[in-house]
Amino acid sequence: MEKMTKLDYLQKTENNNNDFNLTVQLKPLERGFGNTLGVALRRVLLSNITSLAPFAVKIEGVEHEFQTLKDVVEDVPTILMNIRKARFSFNPETLGMDEILKAELVIKAPGKIKANSLQVVSHPNIQVVDPAVEIATIQSEKALRLEVFMRQGRGFMSFEENKILISKVEDKIQSNIKKGKLIAVDSNFSPVENVNYSVKELNSASPQIEEELQLNLKTDGTIKPKQALKQAAEILIGHFSRIGEVDSMKVDIFKEEIIEEGVESPEIEINQINLSVRSLNALRRIKKTKLSEIARMTYEELEQVKNLGSKSLNEIIEKLHEYGFKLKEGDE
Repeated sequence: MEKMTKLDYLQKTENNNNDFNLTVQLKPLERGFGNTLGVALRRVLLSNITSLAPFAVKIEGVEHEFQTLKDVVEDVPTILMNIRKARFSFNPETLGMDEILKAELVIKAPGKIKANSLQVVSHPNIQVVDPAVEIATIQSEKALRLEVFMRQGRGFMSFEENKILISKVEDKIQSNIKKGKLIAVDSNFSPVENVNYSVKELNSASPQIEEELQLNLKTDGTIKPKQALKQAAEILIGHFSRIGEVDSMKVDIFKEEIIEEGVESPEIEINQINLSVRSLNALRRIKKTKLSEIARMTYEELEQVKNLGSKSLNEIIEKLHEYGFKLKEGDE
C-alpha cells in the first residue's frame, strides 16, 4: 500500500480565547480526506464524549418533585432544572467508571444560592465550572439541604432511565439526609457545545491537490477541548481497528432485526426537559404534563394556547423532536 504523507498538527493559539475553545489544523491531507475526517470527528465529538453529570438529587423532607419547600422561593422542579445546569470539571483518570460522586450544598447565609455552594467532599479537585449558576433563593439558612449524585457517562439519559439506574445502585449511594427520596433527573453528559470545520485546498495549481482541515470546537468546561478531541480520535481508531479485523468477526449479514410491537416510549414529564418557565406555565394551564400528551395535539391546537408565543412554540416542538415525538397532523 502506498505510504500516506506525514501530517502536521497545528494548534492556533490566537483563536483560543479561553480553556473552553480550541482551533486546530491538519495538513497536508490527500484530496477528499478533509471532509471525511471532519464529518467523522464532528459527529463523535457532539455525541460520544464521556463527561460528568447529575443523575439524582436528594432534598431533605422532599418525597416527590412536585413538593413545595418552606422559605424557598423556587419550587422543586425549578431547583432540579437549575442543578442540571451546574457542570463539574472531569478527569477520567481520577474517577472510577462506576463510581458515584456526591456534591453537598453548603449554605452560609440566606439569599441567592449559587452553584459554587456545591462541594464534592470526596474529590476536592472536582470543581464547579460555572459558579454563578443560580440554584435557589432561600429566606433562612436552614431552608434548603440537598445532595447531588453524579456519575460519568456519554450522550443523554432521561430521568426515566435514571429511575431504573437508581433502583439498581441505591444501596451504593451514601447520603447524610435521612428524610427524603432520591429524585431522578435527566443527565446530559455531552461536554462539547459546538463543533465546526472547514476544508481548503493547499496547492490547487498542482496535479496532486492536497487539503487542510481546520477544526473549531468549544466545550462547556467539563473537560478541555484537547481532551475531547483526543477521546474522539481514540473512539474512531477503536472502531476502525475492529473493521480491519472483519475476518475474525462473526458477521451475519442476513440477520433480521426483531422489532417488539406494543412497546411504548417511556412517559416523559415536561418539567424534566429544561423548558423555559413561560412554556412550562402555558402547558400546565391546559393540563399537559407529559410529552406524549402534547404529541396528541396538532400544530394549530398548540398555536392557540394562551400566552404561548412563537419562540415558546418552536421550543416545545424542538423538545418533542429531541425526545422522538412529533405533533399530530391536522386535517387537510
